[in-house]
Parts: sequence; C-alpha cells; structure tokens
Amino acid sequence: MQEEQLRVEANLISRLDKMPMNREVRLLVGLLSLCWVMEAFDIGMIGQVLLVLKKVWNLSPEMVGLLGSCSTVGVVIGTASAGFLTDRYGRKRILLWGVFIFTFFTLIGSMVANIAWIVTMRFIAGLGAGAVFPLPYLMISEIAPSRSRGNLVCICNAVLTAAYLLPTLCGSWAINTFDLETAWRVPFIVGGIPIITLYFFYRYLPESPRWLMKKGRHAEVRQLVERLEQSAGVPHDDNYIDEGVLQGLRQAAKAVSSGQRQWVRLFRAPYLSRSLVSWSMFSAGLITWYVVLVYVPTILTNYGFELSNSVVLAGAMTVLGGIGSIVMGPLADKYGRKPIWSLYVIITIIALFMLTATESITALLVIGAFVAFFGTGIMPICKVYVAEQYPTELRGVGTGFGEAVSRIVGGVLATYYLAFFLDLGGMEAVFTFMAVAFGIAIVALWIWGQETAGRSVESTASETGKGKDA
Repeated sequence: MQEEQLRVEANLISRLDKMPMNREVRLLVGLLSLCWVMEAFDIGMIGQVLLVLKKVWNLSPEMVGLLGSCSTVGVVIGTASAGFLTDRYGRKRILLWGVFIFTFFTLIGSMVANIAWIVTMRFIAGLGAGAVFPLPYLMISEIAPSRSRGNLVCICNAVLTAAYLLPTLCGSWAINTFDLETAWRVPFIVGGIPIITLYFFYRYLPESPRWLMKKGRHAEVRQLVERLEQSAGVPHDDNYIDEGVLQGLRQAAKAVSSGQRQWVRLFRAPYLSRSLVSWSMFSAGLITWYVVLVYVPTILTNYGFELSNSVVLAGAMTVLGGIGSIVMGPLADKYGRKPIWSLYVIITIIALFMLTATESITALLVIGAFVAFFGTGIMPICKVYVAEQYPTELRGVGTGFGEAVSRIVGGVLATYYLAFFLDLGGMEAVFTFMAVAFGIAIVALWIWGQETAGRSVESTASETGKGKDA
C-alpha cells in the first residue's frame, strides 16, 4: 500500500518538475516577490525613522542602538523558529501569519510616541518578517519546474534588492512634506498598509504540493498539478514517473518511519556536511552584501568622496548586485550551481585583491562595480541551494536554520568585527577578509557540495543523491 502511494506521489511531483513555464507559476513568483518588497520596506525604513527620532527626541547612543537592532533580533529569532512551524503547519499558513504580524505591528508602531513602545513593536514585527524571509525561495523550490528554480529565485531577489530603495524615497518624502513629529510616523503607516495583500495571498497563493502530500492531501495536489498543466497546455499523464523522484521519496519515507526527530537529522550525515557547505556559501555572500550596505559609504569617504555621493554610490552597487543575480539565474540553471557560483566568486576574489593594491579613484569604482555585480549577485543562488539540500519534511527547518545561522555569521558577527579590521588594517584588511571567506566557501563547495541544477528536490535531498556527501 505504501509503495502504491509513493508511486502516486512520484507521478505528481515528476509532472510538476517537468512543467513548462506558465501563467500560474508567474503569478506565484509575482506574489512571492511582493512578500520580499514588503519586507525590504519594513526592514529598510528604520534608518529613516532613526534619523528623525534621534533629532526630535535627542536619543542617547544606547537608545539608537536598541531601536536600530531590535527588529534584526526579531528577524533572527523568527527565521530560526519558522522552519519548525512551516514543516508542521504548512508554508502558506505561516506566510499569512508572518505577513499579518509584521504589517500590523509596523502599523500600530506609529500610534504611540514612546521609545519603549516603538522598540517592542519593531521586535514583534521582526519576528513576523523573519518567519516570512525564507518562504519565497522555499516555496519556489517546491512548486516551480526544476529547470527554472534558480532563475525564478534570482528574479525575486532582484526585486528584493530594488525594493530597498523604497524606504529611502518614502523617508525623504515624509521629511520634506511633514513636520518631524509627523514624519517619523509616515514610514510605519506606509509599511502597514500592505496588510491588505493578505486577501490576495490567501486566495491566489497555493500551498506547497510537496508539503500537502506529506499530510496525505493528494487530491489537492492532483487538482493543483492539473490546473498548472492546463495553464501550460500540457496533457495529463498519470503514468509518468521520474525514477530519481521515486527513489528520493522511498528514502524519505524510510527516514520518517524510523521515528527520529527531523531537526536532529540536520546534524547527522549526510545533511550536516550539506548544511555547512550551503551555510558557508550564504554567509560569505552576506558578508559582501553588508560590506556594500554598511561600510562602502565609509570606504568611499576615506577616498575623498562627499558623504552624500558615497551613499548614492553604495545604492548603485546594490542595484548592480540585483542585475548580477538576474544574469546568474539562467546560467546557474543551464550550466550548474557549482561552476557558475564558483565563477562569480573567483571573479570577486580577484577583484578584492585588486582593490587592496589600487590607489586610483577610477580603478576603485570600476573594480568595486565588479565586486558588487559578482559578489552580491550570488545571493539568490545561495538561498535556493540551501533549500535544495533537504527532503520536504526537513526543508523548512533546514532553510530556517540556514537563514538564521548565515545572518548571524555574515550579517551580525562579521559586520561587527569588520569595524575592527577597518580600524586596524584599513580597507586592505577588509577586502582580504572577504576574499578569505569566499575562498573557504568555494573549497567547501567543491569538496563536499553536490550539483543540484535541473534535478528534482527529491533527488537532491536523497541521502544517496549525487555529491561527495552521498
């Protein structure tokens, strides 16, 4: 009986994986991109709020630091917790609750002019945002055709990158339009308005078919697959089975029947090595991202640029990273995650070492553009690669841990200690540190990492799948 059920599941997943691009998949990507647009605004707006409140309320350095970091702390906790919740209650349900939490508590953050109230609301909003953060690339990995996963995540990530400009524009408009006592509230209000999108997510966003099958809801999966096939003009085929998918499902069923707690498997073979490889890739990418976001204005100012111009150039570098990811997506789907990610990283490492030796302003800008394009352009492939390492029952926990660990290592610890590198060894020390982090990640990928492009996630998640850790 179990073998018959597994063959039904393998048939539905195999049909899903070979599906051509269609209107339904594009709608899915559009909705998930909207999630990241809202989150980018929510996370990015605090800089504008801090700028005003520091002046209006004469905030102490301690209060500035608390208000600036409370949301990030919530994001890390929410991200780490989301994996358990999505595996148990479903991807869509947690996404809906996450969007509600971060939009609602952002909105009411504007209601009371009290620093304790705002810090509390920002922390709770961060919990919701953290729960949502991994879900777009997790859901794309479980619904989209296997040959398009990388490209679609890269498109979503490019939208996310561009969206970080929105809070800056909103804050600037609020400061120029309203008095300061009102201006700090405007970003909170604008950030809360997208709560109305919950209706569209509820109505049009499907639940992950792979999660539904783990819950025995095969009729819903069949209905979704047939709807996608009809949208793509593909005939229904109840007999087609990808043997790699079937083998992966058999192994997953055996692991589940063993009674072992799912999260424990993250720290046992073969998933421990896969986790460490994908987390090191993600962390190295985040180090570069945060250097561009946090330290580039300081670095450019040290080279003699005006502060305002330095901020604009840093923004331009984030846009270059978005373009780099769009270019990388189809290449990584066609030629493989490992070679294309490695190519981007090798170019970045060369550029970083060139930066340690240049004194020309023109060369600095040109080489810096290469670092932005290639070094931050890798981010979406890092994300989807994390999701491709685990079986369905472990994927939520794996991506949640991956996002949390990588943000702590690459976004919190590295960003903190980079200030000391900058102080002790100057920009050369910062660039060298980044190059070393990338070097460690690329070596780990080629020794222990597996190739996942164009393969079903059941195949890449299999304990005997291709790769050094098989």
